[in-house]
Amino acid sequence: MILLAEFAGESEAETHKKCAELKEKVENFKLKVHITQSEREAGKYWDIRRESFALLRKHIKGMRTAPFIDDIIVRPEFLPKFLPALNKILKEYHLTYTIAGHAGDGNFHIIPLMDFSRSDIGKVVVELSEKVYDLVFQYHGSITAEHNDGIIRTPYLSKMYDPKMIAIFSEIKKIFDPQNIFNPGKKVAAPDGSGTKEYILSHIATEHPAVHKV
Repeated sequence: MILLAEFAGESEAETHKKCAELKEKVENFKLKVHITQSEREAGKYWDIRRESFALLRKHIKGMRTAPFIDDIIVRPEFLPKFLPALNKILKEYHLTYTIAGHAGDGNFHIIPLMDFSRSDIGKVVVELSEKVYDLVFQYHGSITAEHNDGIIRTPYLSKMYDPKMIAIFSEIKKIFDPQNIFNPGKKVAAPDGSGTKEYILSHIATEHPAVHKV
C-alpha cells in the first residue's frame, strides 16, 4: 500500500516542517516514510497511482478490469474498521484487484480483474455489489462519490434513498426528459429495463472484445 500526501505552506520551510511532523507520527506505526525533494521525484509516485490499473492488467493475462464497485465513500474515521471488512468480502471471491482513491475523503475506487468467460460472472457481480454496498451503508456512506450513478449503480439507489426521493428522481426525469432520450436507465430505470439488475446481467459481455470467431 502506498499513501501519498501533499502539503502546502507560505514557505518551503513551513512545508518541510509539516512533512517532518507527519513523518514522526507515522513512523510510530512502523511504516516507511519518504519525503520527496523535487516535483520530478514526486511525479514518480503519482505515476504509480495513475498507472496502477494498467500495470495490473499488463501482468495478468486473460482477465479484464470490471469497475462495478468503483466509487464508494465513507467517513475517514470509519476506515480502520471499514477497510478490513471490505477486504474480507473481496477475499471471499478470490479476486485480484487494486484499490486507489482519496483516503483523506474516504473515497475509494475498487477495480477487480475478472475472467468474463466464467459462467457465474453475473452472479458474482450482483452478489459482490450487494455485499459491498451493504457494508458501505452500514458505515453511513455512499455508493457514489464522484463518478455519478450510471446503469451499474442505479438498481441499488433504493438502498440509499427512501421511496419518496426515488419518486422525485423519476418526476424530475419526466419533466426534463419525457421521451427518455438522455442517458436512459441512469438514475431512473427505463421502460426497456435498463437500470435494473436483470438488465445488467443480460448485458455482461462474456467474450473478450478482441477475440473474433471466424
